[in-house]
Amino acid sequence: MSSFIKILLVASLIVIALRKRINLGVAMLGASVFLGLMFHMKLTDIVYEIVTSVLEVDSLKLIASLTLVMVLEGVLREAGFLKDMTNSLRIIVRDQRVVAALLPMFIGFLPSAGGALFSAPLVDEITTDLSLSAEKKSFINYWFRHPMELIVPIYPVTIITSQVLGLPMWRYITLMFPYFLIVLVSGSIVAFRRCPYARLGAQESRDPTRSDWIIMIKGLAPIASVVIATVIFKLDVAISISLVTLISPLYTHVPAKRLVEYLRKAVSSNIIPMICGVMAFKGVLESSGAVQGLTEAFALLGVSEVIVSFAMPFLVGLLTGYGAATAGVAMPVIASFGVSGGFAGANLRLIALAVISGHAGLMISPAHLCFPITVGHFKADFGRVLQLVAVASIAGVLVAFVSAVIV
Repeated sequence: MSSFIKILLVASLIVIALRKRINLGVAMLGASVFLGLMFHMKLTDIVYEIVTSVLEVDSLKLIASLTLVMVLEGVLREAGFLKDMTNSLRIIVRDQRVVAALLPMFIGFLPSAGGALFSAPLVDEITTDLSLSAEKKSFINYWFRHPMELIVPIYPVTIITSQVLGLPMWRYITLMFPYFLIVLVSGSIVAFRRCPYARLGAQESRDPTRSDWIIMIKGLAPIASVVIATVIFKLDVAISISLVTLISPLYTHVPAKRLVEYLRKAVSSNIIPMICGVMAFKGVLESSGAVQGLTEAFALLGVSEVIVSFAMPFLVGLLTGYGAATAGVAMPVIASFGVSGGFAGANLRLIALAVISGHAGLMISPAHLCFPITVGHFKADFGRVLQLVAVASIAGVLVAFVSAVIV
């Protein structure tokens, strides 16, 4: 049996496990053992590889980063920063269309599962006077909730992908920023085509005051600090998040003892098993010889690296609706092409193609929690919303695909 068939079988079992609502970490650990056995590894060697992969410094930093993200999110939510920030935004920005897109984007700074639920009522309220169908409103809330996953270094999919590919976070964000802009433009065209400019109501049409700007900037400051420290000062993302989280009680006036409570909740969540499973799978995939066998299989079958970089992340995202699964299952295969070694232009273009393809698959997946939540809130037709999402997804994938092919 070829390496490609074996890995495809393992990936399929992971997808089935997730559809059965088995924890991703448990599914990945089981898949790691199954993968090792399929490639004739001894059980003791598999266990050793799993343990050493989980206890690597990079894995521990990854666990710390994502745990602290959950702590920071809890602090910002308790402080009411998000609510105050969106209220100020309604005053500062006059065009209802822009506000409708920015509200879910701002909430998208916090990587909550099913986070579209928080922005849906806001989008519904701000679009009351706009000539938009329920499907368009659903699309706006769903689509603009997720561009932040491409560039904000507190999302699990962003952190895991950067780690698996061996690409520094600042370089990863720089690489994906043009695609972030493409996603915004394509979404705006789909959402607001034939929708004229409309100002906010009289109650909110007063000129913005200094206080409005201060409130908005204050709300953005914690997440912006992580981005600035990571991208501009090139600090390790774990250090950046740690510093911001430790300072957050002083900034938000949330009691410092609450950090311990949020930390306890984060540790007891499924985030640590998820990371352990992902890193264990990556370690076994590399040590089993599956990576080398997969590369040889692709060469033998004549399947180009470009096609694989598009197809595998897309399919995993589509089938699971889970960004962390896309990063954990597909990105190690992309890394097998040598993209984690140097920073050659062609290799970076394969990374960009893989990431944007995985994002597209994730966005059109019915298994993506935010999708049914949004459609249900607006009582929209699922199929018509899916068509809008699919059309908006084409631009980014097409640009990345052409870029990867012509270089």
